[in-house]
Amino acid sequence: MTPTRSARRLFTAGRRTLTTAVVAALVGGLVAPGAADAVPTAPASRTEAPGSTNEEPLAFEIDPGLPVPRLPLDPVGRLGTNREVGVLAGPDGSPAGLVLDEVLVRTADQAGLDAFLTRWGGQLLDSFPADGQGQDHLVRVDVDRADPANLVADLRAAEPDQSGRYRVGDERALRLLALAAAEWRAGTELVLDWLVEPAGIADGKVFEAPNIKKNVFDWSYMGSGNPMDTGVAKAWQLLQAKGKLTRQVKYLVLDGGFQTNPDLPAKVTLYTAEWGKPNPSNCTNDTPCPWHATDVALAGMGQVDNGYGAAGPAGPVVDELVAVRNGNDYWTKLRRLEKAAEATRPDVVNLSFGRDVTLGKAHARTWTDRRMKHVRDTGALIVSSSGNNGRNIDGDTLYVPCESVHVMCVGGVNTWDATVADKSNYGTSDVTTSVEIYGPMCVQLLRDPAQPGVNEAEARCGTSFAAPFVGGVAALVMAANPDLTSAQVRDILNETAHVGELGWHVTGSQRRINALAAVAKALGVKPSVSISMPHTKQQFTVGQSVDLWGTAIDFGGKDLPLTWTSNLDGPLGTGSMTFVPSLSAGTHVITAKATDSLGQTASATVTVTVVDSPATAAIISPPAGLSLVAGQPVSLVGISADPDTSGPVPDAQTSWTVRRGNEVVFQKSGHQAVLPAGTVVPGPYTVTFTAGGAVVQRAFLVTAAPAGQTRPTATITKPASTVKLSTVHAAPLPVAFTGTGADAEDGAVAGTRYRWTAYGDGGVKKVLCQGSAVPTGGPIDDIVLPKSCANLTGELAPLASATTVTTWSVWLEVFDSTGLVGVDSTLVEIEQLTP
Repeated sequence: MTPTRSARRLFTAGRRTLTTAVVAALVGGLVAPGAADAVPTAPASRTEAPGSTNEEPLAFEIDPGLPVPRLPLDPVGRLGTNREVGVLAGPDGSPAGLVLDEVLVRTADQAGLDAFLTRWGGQLLDSFPADGQGQDHLVRVDVDRADPANLVADLRAAEPDQSGRYRVGDERALRLLALAAAEWRAGTELVLDWLVEPAGIADGKVFEAPNIKKNVFDWSYMGSGNPMDTGVAKAWQLLQAKGKLTRQVKYLVLDGGFQTNPDLPAKVTLYTAEWGKPNPSNCTNDTPCPWHATDVALAGMGQVDNGYGAAGPAGPVVDELVAVRNGNDYWTKLRRLEKAAEATRPDVVNLSFGRDVTLGKAHARTWTDRRMKHVRDTGALIVSSSGNNGRNIDGDTLYVPCESVHVMCVGGVNTWDATVADKSNYGTSDVTTSVEIYGPMCVQLLRDPAQPGVNEAEARCGTSFAAPFVGGVAALVMAANPDLTSAQVRDILNETAHVGELGWHVTGSQRRINALAAVAKALGVKPSVSISMPHTKQQFTVGQSVDLWGTAIDFGGKDLPLTWTSNLDGPLGTGSMTFVPSLSAGTHVITAKATDSLGQTASATVTVTVVDSPATAAIISPPAGLSLVAGQPVSLVGISADPDTSGPVPDAQTSWTVRRGNEVVFQKSGHQAVLPAGTVVPGPYTVTFTAGGAVVQRAFLVTAAPAGQTRPTATITKPASTVKLSTVHAAPLPVAFTGTGADAEDGAVAGTRYRWTAYGDGGVKKVLCQGSAVPTGGPIDDIVLPKSCANLTGELAPLASATTVTTWSVWLEVFDSTGLVGVDSTLVEIEQLTP
């Protein structure tokens, strides 16, 4: 192209050099090789704004050496048959093409359009259908009406953050930018008609996969349990098990270079596309990609298990491919897309192209959002590649259509470790206008789509393939539940994705596609839960431990933790193999519950009965037939046995009640208590001991000392407290006892007037020692010699009982000369151990 009017000229205004900040480095699709074109050195006459402190002051210049893209432009309307291409390079030196003498303009009504046409000598080339707020038009303008001298001021007013050095190929491009800046300053929604390209192959290379396996379950980006863990193959199995692996989804691909082959769906609708017509433009960095559309389609929906080529996620469920030929400029591409979407009503739309914009960003964003919304409103889920520049898209540059809120922007991850690929663009904000989810950067494709008869596959890499792959997973979700809206499908893909570990620099979305989980959620698949122990209708006793064994498996065959509960006792524990020490008496419905990563829950139940066998109880003290003089404490000792626990009833479930006549004079819990001496006044007493429902009673009598007499006092000095012994044998054990006695009238009472008696379970009574002067009414054991029981060693043995502990209540009785008795008592406990 021959530059007009000026071969190379620097435009400045005031104290600051003019700059326009349009950067047209193309994004999306395939990563392409090659260094950026060298930035020519500024001419010696280049001037800068006086007083500028920037190392890179705002500057704009005409550089006829910039290479103009040699791309054909499709005619638009009757007047748009002679369309020409210009070029602009941003501060990074990357050139980008744009259509000369054309702009995309939004007007509220016909009057607004007429005014714009009048201002710029415009001719209307094409229009989108009007909506409720206005209409988008493609207009050819007379750029000679624009004054480059006003460009700096207009840009400052519209976008004050512009900076850096920019170059255009000729003055027509310069005046087009001046026109745009003037309209932006006036508030007009206007977008330049940039050229767009599919992306190229990573580093201009491909690597072959001579050992590719037919079983896709083993592929790194299709299987489960590997770093990517997409679970596509298992998702097919799950759909097949539910009768949903049927062809029912319509998938639209907007691209260039469609070539027929056996791996494409049987039904293909060509919309402005032709079989065998190569892509008219090269990909990123001028990399040839003649069959880009075919590669994209196969990445998303390559047929499965047909012994040919490779496979795509949506292969088993896509009923129709809508093949839409792209255009080289933004208007043509999106105009065709919208018409095709309205005509065919696709379920999924794939856009493996993009553009980065720094000039007129707000207008470009608004315009793109509006056009994408029209496509989305046809019912489609739109997926777009994030680009292959290795850049953060959440900076100052706008990436379209990736950053539209109506588009699901897809990045690429490595198949070997599931981290973001070096060439993939990424995000640092987890919002719908950033990279939203990641798919495999590299997939298997036909080696040469131009020769479909050659059945060889190789791997190719780029976000151009990650996007249709994610779109293919979306198609599986739609097959699982056709009633889902595109927004609901998008939510499911995000909610079920693997999260995290994409790389330290990726601080935005950490989501990585998980086909199996997404399909499971769409199907509403719940975990599988079973209980192996206890068995239903099994019977237990109170205190008996209960094993809780079960399994829970999620949609992917992974084990899940179980939570156990009882309708009577509440939470019991967690885990696939646990136990509960005991359950309360009654009929229990035991539930094992599991929740999978999708929030789906499932449970299993068994019903068991816990029987509370009746407890037994006995009173050891006071002894049967006890009669004592008032004013002495009475030891209350009870024993109990719970057959369900093979031990005593808990103290909390035992109690004592002492009545004098009908009056309750004492109450206490526990197996042992003492009736205070102050409570022991003359009268008949009834002692009631309750243990776990078992109730036993014993009576004793309290008398008053005769007038003028006092009872003696008995004191056990050894042992000073309860004696606790253990044995593995049944033989008696020796126990040492010492006691004293005193009487007001007699003074110290001799040991010959002492009697020691041990009382055990079942009414067992054993006299350990009886002094020779104890009044008995007759000789005992023919003992006639004086005998003192102040000190003795008695022998006590464990008794056969329902518990392992035998309790002896040992009483010391001290008799004064008149026959009055003072008493004291202590305990001896003997535990029977198992040998």
